[in-house]
Amino acid sequence: MKTLFTFFFTLIFAFGYAQIVTPGTGQTYTFEDFATDFTGTVTSSSEGHYTLLQDITLSAGDTLLLDESTKELFFQNTLTINIYGPVVCEPRTDTLVFTSNTSHCNGDYYDIRIDNAGTCQFADILFEYGKNILIMGTSTTFERCEFRYFTEQCIKYMNANPVIENCYFHENRQAAINSAVNVMGAPIIRNNIFYHNVLNNANQPQLNLGPCAAGQTIIIENNEIEGSVSMSGGIAIANLMNVGQTTAIIRGNTITNNRYGYTQNGSNVNSIIENNIITDNNLETNPMNGGSGISIYGSDTTCAAKLRRNIISGNLWGITAINKHHIDMGTASDPGYNCITDNENDGITYALYNNATSDMDAIGNYWGSGDTLEVENVIFHYADNSMYGRVNYMPILETDPDILSVPELEEPLAVHVTPNPVCTGNMTVHNNCGEAVWVEVFSVSGQPLYAAWCSYAQLTIPTADWSNGLYLLKATQGNRSHTLKVVVNN
Repeated sequence: MKTLFTFFFTLIFAFGYAQIVTPGTGQTYTFEDFATDFTGTVTSSSEGHYTLLQDITLSAGDTLLLDESTKELFFQNTLTINIYGPVVCEPRTDTLVFTSNTSHCNGDYYDIRIDNAGTCQFADILFEYGKNILIMGTSTTFERCEFRYFTEQCIKYMNANPVIENCYFHENRQAAINSAVNVMGAPIIRNNIFYHNVLNNANQPQLNLGPCAAGQTIIIENNEIEGSVSMSGGIAIANLMNVGQTTAIIRGNTITNNRYGYTQNGSNVNSIIENNIITDNNLETNPMNGGSGISIYGSDTTCAAKLRRNIISGNLWGITAINKHHIDMGTASDPGYNCITDNENDGITYALYNNATSDMDAIGNYWGSGDTLEVENVIFHYADNSMYGRVNYMPILETDPDILSVPELEEPLAVHVTPNPVCTGNMTVHNNCGEAVWVEVFSVSGQPLYAAWCSYAQLTIPTADWSNGLYLLKATQGNRSHTLKVVVNN
């Protein structure tokens, strides 16, 4: 692949072992390179199977290549991989395994720290028996990865916007994805399965997210989130320290069998909650401590939520609104079409409990009955206690609507890009549509960078002058279009 530059080999006496530090001279390394140059630090038991005996630091400017030459990385001790340069995952036909020595009483659980590393891509990797993966200030993607048996949060981010798609998180001791209350980030969490995490039964959700910066949006879309222990929630977004302006889209998720479904807390949070199925989140043993399908707890009325076309059923409480808020569950011109049914505790049905001073609109929803008197009985507001805000819920939907039905979507255009990540100075667009397509490339901020017709089977786009990072490629044919994420790492 290349002629290896000399590695820096630094002894860390305080910890009793050494570590490998790459020189930061713009080189690309595989684990075969580490094993070849430092047989006492990375060893190979068989082709593609490596054992890590010491910490590794990938310096800024260098690149770690995870290709099919690496099939398994085994952490012999409690070790850390520090990443300050890009990580590139080439397409592979198998699954790369990161695992550790669990024969000790507590196991040798590993850390991966990614710190202002530019662009990092992880795809088709099984991460198991780890401690956590910490992302700071880095554009990082995880695609088709599996995370299991972690002792802490699988992915933690600080001032970063990771993209996590088509992954599987299961049987981890704490939250699957986490951020602190005082740092900002806008992850895209899409098409994942979260199954039986937070097994230490701590009071935290499987997705535990803090605030994001103004102009950014947290997207949690088309995920399956199923719990198993009494203290574990589904999704939480909080801006408790009034940091920035948090915008979130919670769409198309199935959230079931948790302590609660979705909770939102703090100030300056604006969410759209639509087309979710939130059912049977009733594992909380004390209804006064949780059990809501959706709970909005506002420090003031800047804690806002718009709810449309959700199914909320079988929870201890349907929707709870606490303290202050600005909640829109449906207006005369834009009905809510939410179905809130069979949410009860202690023999009483609670579809909506407005335990707040703020009024709210909730027009055009189905509450489990077509009788307005019965609906009034399951909505708790000013009519029950003058300290509460009013709920304007008339007119109601008198029958249960098919609220989640959508037209059948056309198959996406048969267009793909190689290589991806782009590391050769050119990307090739492959057009298998049989007709010409119009190709446009944009930065993630929406700035147009390139446009041309792809009239033949392929179109080559030069990228040598582009900055490394994430780009969006849009292919259009007639009234159909298809958008791809492309990582440039020249």
